[in-house]
Amino acid sequence: MPIKRITAANENLTSGRSREEAQHYWAESHGKLVANNSNLRRYYHYFSLPEAYASDPKPTFIGISMFWRDDPFMMTQPAPDGWFPVRADDQHVFDRTRRWPIDDQHADILGEEHVIIDGQKTPTMVNAIFMVCRLPGLDHRDFFEHWTEVQGPLVMKLPGLRRYIQNHALLEQFQRGTQTHDGWSEFWFDDFASFQRAYRSPEWQAMEGDGRTLFCDQKGIVIGREYIQKDESWRPRDYGALGMSEDEIRARLQSEGYRSLLAADPAAPAKIKVAAGKSQLGVWTPHHLVTLDESRIDARPDR
Repeated sequence: MPIKRITAANENLTSGRSREEAQHYWAESHGKLVANNSNLRRYYHYFSLPEAYASDPKPTFIGISMFWRDDPFMMTQPAPDGWFPVRADDQHVFDRTRRWPIDDQHADILGEEHVIIDGQKTPTMVNAIFMVCRLPGLDHRDFFEHWTEVQGPLVMKLPGLRRYIQNHALLEQFQRGTQTHDGWSEFWFDDFASFQRAYRSPEWQAMEGDGRTLFCDQKGIVIGREYIQKDESWRPRDYGALGMSEDEIRARLQSEGYRSLLAADPAAPAKIKVAAGKSQLGVWTPHHLVTLDESRIDARPDR
């Protein structure tokens, strides 16, 4: 069965970004940089909807990233010369403060996918994702067996449910100390209203009743639509640099606020153009510019 990983996070509150701005940065800047990882086959996001925060169950994370890798146990694959400044950007966008408890800061799970209802997806559908931990005293064998054979049939009765996936955490990852949960579920509905109707239904209450014998009360929750960051059609981006002259690149850097470090550097436009030509322009947005070749540019607009 396919093995995939999810990571969840909340925004860096010291960055000055709103929740929506953090989600946008995650999708359009951080995610674009991460997508250059050559070990990634597919890479999706699910960002918690604004309306979900006004209803129950409320999201606990602003979103998740979901990864499928050639080698699922290889978490990162740096650029050939070792230059891949994703970790620094992660600190820039997500809450990584040193405090306790940290359960609202991140979740990280490597799981084996079990498709229970194999329904078709559409771009407008809503995926309600629940990251779960087993009750103390349950071993993993009993936990996974009950989740599949007892909880699964109860979930299948939910009104409006189109697709349902259980993802069981890989036990060997617990030995490495990298798992935050014992797995996660994905509930697919036509829209947010359909999810809310299911959540208020007697069938959901029956499912929750059984879940109290299986799961800890505290769950990680994301309720959002699928955003495909990378799939089999992905190709490295040049962000328009190959179609621009060096003067045009310099003008764009000026207009986006990259004045002190890049626009003022006479060699910067040529470096950017060369990196793009080698498919090594990691990201170029109004928020962040990174080259993955020997030029090693890592710049942000002036503040």
